[in-house]
Amino acid sequence: MNKLMYNNNVLYRGTRHLLFFVVTVVLFTGILFVQTENGSLVRVFSITLGNAFFFFGYAYITIFLLIPELLLKAKPFWFIVVFLLVGIGLSALKLLFSDYIFYASIAPENISGNGAFNLRLIVMNTKDMTFIVALFCIAKYVKDYILTENLRKKLERQHRKAQTTLLQSQFDPHFMFNTINNLYALSLLNPGKTNEVISRMKIVLTYIINESLKEFVTLKDEVELVENYLQLEKLRYGKRLKVSYNTEGDLSAAQIPPMVLFLLVENSFKHGSSLDAGTPWITIFVQATDEKIMIETENSKPEGLQKKTKEIERGSGYSGLKRRLNIIYDGQGYNLKVKDMGDRFRVRLELKNTHEDRHITYR
Repeated sequence: MNKLMYNNNVLYRGTRHLLFFVVTVVLFTGILFVQTENGSLVRVFSITLGNAFFFFGYAYITIFLLIPELLLKAKPFWFIVVFLLVGIGLSALKLLFSDYIFYASIAPENISGNGAFNLRLIVMNTKDMTFIVALFCIAKYVKDYILTENLRKKLERQHRKAQTTLLQSQFDPHFMFNTINNLYALSLLNPGKTNEVISRMKIVLTYIINESLKEFVTLKDEVELVENYLQLEKLRYGKRLKVSYNTEGDLSAAQIPPMVLFLLVENSFKHGSSLDAGTPWITIFVQATDEKIMIETENSKPEGLQKKTKEIERGSGYSGLKRRLNIIYDGQGYNLKVKDMGDRFRVRLELKNTHEDRHITYR
């Protein structure tokens, strides 16, 4: 049905116009037959069919010639003039073609059979045709507007998906390099732990490759990803790293854009713990309610760190996250704050919770 309505293939366009012509003739034949006393259906149909050719001709000349060549080219005066002249010309032609058809539709009482021109009746016929043509034009441009609007929305969705996919693909692989280095060291010093590292790396990489292509994932999946990531980081830092990771609420029902929690936790290491040669610490709290998802991370700030909060907030991680959330939530539905508290950094992200099944994959 959509193809018949909107597809511009010659076959569909021809079928669409033919159906419109047939429906119009049948509809007006029925109306005229009901209004005509003692009228023959065949006679009424022939009158309607004859008039339809002139009405449709006027409509097609207007829609496909006069509007594109005059009205849309900012020539309204000439459009009105030519439009009226074409209407009067077609009315006169219809009278020449058959005064029977002309008078039967305009003024049946004036049928004389002598084919005499009557300017008043020609103007009346032009007025009637103009009204019908206006309806045709409205139908045509309503259809075009719907088609254009659907196309605009489709292109907008594709653009948003492309932007989001691009931002998601800007993945900072520095933790992978660190993990690979640690894996190499473990293979030399403690080969027994290499299987655990490889297994967790596989989980993280599989998630990044597959789940990050979706628009939304469950918060539970994101939490499990971060748990594996934290285990890899603990292998790197050893006992000197202190991590507090707490969750609250129904994580399975909550939906979140993929890699969001991961990025916040990764930045806690990148801008704090990785620069701390002492005993770094990180606290992570994730809360899911019916209305929103709240993620809060805090990490130790090593002494001598000169970076300021604004510089960190403008970094590729947070700026990319903001651009991505702006696209997904249309600039609303989220609140991201990065705060420098002297001896620590605190990041708080609030997201509008969605319980819908929005596992849309960008393929």
